[in-house]
Amino acid sequence: MNDLSNDPEKEHSISSSTTSDWKVFVHPQGSIYFSNGQIIADQDIRDPEILSGIRYSSSFLGLDAWDSEGSEKDMEVQLNVSNRGQWNLALFVNHKHCIAAHAYEKARDGAFANMDPETLNRRRRLYWNFIWTHSAHRPCPARGVPDACDALAWFYADNLISGTGSVVPFSKEECEELLRRVKEFELPCYDNSTAKTSFLAWLLREICSFRDAEMYGQLTRKEFTERRHDKYTQHKAHSDSSALPANFVLPVLRLIINCVFFGIPHSYMRLVKQSFEYRGRLAGMQANWETYIDRLVREYSHFLLISTVLLSATVGLLAVPNVPRIMEIAALVSAFSSLGSIIVGVFAIWRHQAKFRTVDSFTYMRNAQHNLLGFYGHAMLLSLPPVLLVWAIITFTISTLAYALDSLGNHNTADRISIGIILVIFVCILGTVIAALYTLTMIWTYQNEYWWTRLARALKIGFFRRKREKELVV
Repeated sequence: MNDLSNDPEKEHSISSSTTSDWKVFVHPQGSIYFSNGQIIADQDIRDPEILSGIRYSSSFLGLDAWDSEGSEKDMEVQLNVSNRGQWNLALFVNHKHCIAAHAYEKARDGAFANMDPETLNRRRRLYWNFIWTHSAHRPCPARGVPDACDALAWFYADNLISGTGSVVPFSKEECEELLRRVKEFELPCYDNSTAKTSFLAWLLREICSFRDAEMYGQLTRKEFTERRHDKYTQHKAHSDSSALPANFVLPVLRLIINCVFFGIPHSYMRLVKQSFEYRGRLAGMQANWETYIDRLVREYSHFLLISTVLLSATVGLLAVPNVPRIMEIAALVSAFSSLGSIIVGVFAIWRHQAKFRTVDSFTYMRNAQHNLLGFYGHAMLLSLPPVLLVWAIITFTISTLAYALDSLGNHNTADRISIGIILVIFVCILGTVIAALYTLTMIWTYQNEYWWTRLARALKIGFFRRKREKELVV
């Protein structure tokens, strides 16, 4: 047997009288297959039983009647036989029109003229899938480079037009890289390249698969737009409904989120849903997943720093002797809340920061969506570091205020004045903080009318109503 690994031509004769009409070809990946000009075999025909089975099966396909100089000169058939000598795969390949089918009548020249766009795309997908694994025995089809450039040009345009809503299989950067590589294949040095043929076949197979999934050539513009919109909304509605807890739990859960958790889980709910949104491209999901991990780690790092500083201040406050009982209780609650925020934050950073693999994102996504409380429960868990930090700040403020008011019962006038000044300052700062928090919360929501406008209108209406009532009495 010839040495297959050192021949640059990838084509070798088989030194056997029974297989003299067969040649062995080497795929760029390193695997071998066999051809006699009409039949392609992936099985090792150097085994007499396999060769006998292929010859026996081919006798039923009418290959002897093929016109080698006429319409069948560009036809081949891929055969795969079972142990009993019967074929379990017969793929007829038409290299002239770049189509393939499992029946001769569907792949011959006469069938090409009557094909609708959907059928032609599927035949092309079968053809390019065949060429992907059998690229060494024939030159690259002439339409390979133009078809690839045409499809990639549209994918690039769709990325520019649709932005993040694009569902084409390649991103804008990938389209740019692929277009450069495909155009390079027109250089003379690639004329006899089997790697070029395999690469283009893989690329065109993926293009045909995408077109088949998008019902290429079957819908009008209006139908196509409505189908894509319905498909996206149905997927989104299914994801939202599958992530909801039981109906009787939902009102209680929302009450806890808005009162005990200060509404913070709503922000993490939106983040989780945006990160898990699938728009037809796995690369986009991977980018969303990496952004999600990076944001969580960054936010938790900030919360961790603040909780650590607050815990130190709380411990210092607890070290003061003879403090009021309410101050001691509030300070202890603040210390425990800070510790909880630190512990959860550190563990969350440790578990999230190294999980950038795609398989990690799918596992995380599935478990988050199908746990007991769905996305609501997961959002509540994610919000624990900031929620505990907020409770630590509130209780620390209470303990500090209790410490400041400890001397209120004294009859010393100076103490009373100083406490009054502290209270005024506290009320001013509290009002400013509440106003800032309200403004920063509502600034992201479009408001048709502001609360002070509604209040002024209500006062104005009440004033004129009372005035009219007085006039009627008079």
